[in-house]
Amino acid sequence: MIGDAWLDRCSSPSPLLRGLARNPAAPSSVLLRLVETWPEQVCEGLRRRRELPPPVRDAMLRHPSPRIRGALAAHPGVDPLVRAKLLADPAWRVRVRAFGRPGQEPLPDDVLVSLLTELDGRPSDMPFTREELIGELLDAMGYDRRLFRLAAAHPRPGVRRFAAGSLYWLDERSRQALLDDEAPEVRAAAVASVAHRQQVMEPADLPDQHCHTFWYVLQRPLSRALVDHVLASGDTAALRVMGENPTVPPDVVETLLCHPDPSVRQGVTGRVDLTGDQLVRLANDPVVEVRTAVSTHPGLTELQRADIDIDVTTVRDDGHFGSADVRCRSIPYPDDASPQLTEALCWARSVNPLLRRRAARNAELPVETVTILADDSDLGVRVLLAQHHPAAPPALLLRCFLEYHCCGRDRLSELPQFPTEGLARFADDPDPAVRRLVALDPHANPELVDRLSTDPDATVRQAMATSPRLSAPRIAALLNDPELAEAAAANPALTVEQMLHILDGTTAS
Repeated sequence: MIGDAWLDRCSSPSPLLRGLARNPAAPSSVLLRLVETWPEQVCEGLRRRRELPPPVRDAMLRHPSPRIRGALAAHPGVDPLVRAKLLADPAWRVRVRAFGRPGQEPLPDDVLVSLLTELDGRPSDMPFTREELIGELLDAMGYDRRLFRLAAAHPRPGVRRFAAGSLYWLDERSRQALLDDEAPEVRAAAVASVAHRQQVMEPADLPDQHCHTFWYVLQRPLSRALVDHVLASGDTAALRVMGENPTVPPDVVETLLCHPDPSVRQGVTGRVDLTGDQLVRLANDPVVEVRTAVSTHPGLTELQRADIDIDVTTVRDDGHFGSADVRCRSIPYPDDASPQLTEALCWARSVNPLLRRRAARNAELPVETVTILADDSDLGVRVLLAQHHPAAPPALLLRCFLEYHCCGRDRLSELPQFPTEGLARFADDPDPAVRRLVALDPHANPELVDRLSTDPDATVRQAMATSPRLSAPRIAALLNDPELAEAAAANPALTVEQMLHILDGTTAS
């Protein structure tokens, strides 16, 4: 779960209280006592719970602590209507968290329209501009284009002006409506957006060194003078980015295609205006990175693709597959959106595994296609299918967990269809992540779980401390272990009597 420094901060943390707050077996009476007596210490635990019982949710909604209300706003399972109430909270930090976050059900259109009205006036207690606030909302919604559509049709010109500033996120009808808007400031913003998009960049517009603006300029319409300037510079990184620009003239594309640096040649492989001859030359390039990059080009036939010698390991972070970055996100941003079903069905039959990987990210694939892709020869296809499709077979999820060691691996074991029967057989696996699976087995031998609770790896010890198959004496012992107390307090096998004993022995703060 994504962290939140404001909600998770605690001046006098109590591992036992944090563990009880996220214990799935804790009754409402225990949770209500935690909320009433130790609100500042249990925010993180409450936010990490899978479910909040209605009485607890109501108590959090009315609680005087803004951090408790913020924890409710940030809970993955909170009802959008509850979040709608929190949008009127007196604390701005709570209101911002009620905007939403990945995994939460989106706010309804009418609530968003009202929220945009409020943000247009920029509440006086919020240390942000209107643009920053709407930007926060946009980020919270995973850059859902629905917000732009609602903003473009909003009754307040200030909100429409925001939409006009991002004109090309809208459909043609909405764009034209803003260009013809009755409010002069909205029309002016829309016209400026068009002019900005069409402005041709000159050499003077390009910074002297690599920076965000440098790369941004190279993605804008380029004058011939600027194109020649970049060519003359010999800057291979700049040439690669420029090669993707659709305004680069054909003769320069040909020059880049013949460049001695393979990264520059790779930069032109995604151009839709490549000729058949150029595609053939790139498909036979001596460098595998170039051949692999062009292998997904829509101008190639399946027969041509089949003849290209590629190496999928040269493709960086394809669909988040293969990234070891623990900060990776699975939010479907516009440039990273899942393919349309018609495209996905076509790609699923491709000889090219990179196209099959794209197909595997579509959550609407029919069962027969899922069955085929679940047994694909490419690990990337299998993993992306397991990560994105709700009907991915349980056996596939386990197989991917065992074979895959990068971004999103742990989320596989959290999916509802992940198989739990028989996981005890992995107790002696050399991989700690695989040994942790034993904690999910509903029939694991308590003696085995006890043994793993002293495993050399801390994460395995933590997992076993939360396993309901852990013996009662061992759970009781771990409640006094500084390292494992929180995990033991979160164990669903903990009795209510033990929970009350913990509460009775804790000094109120």
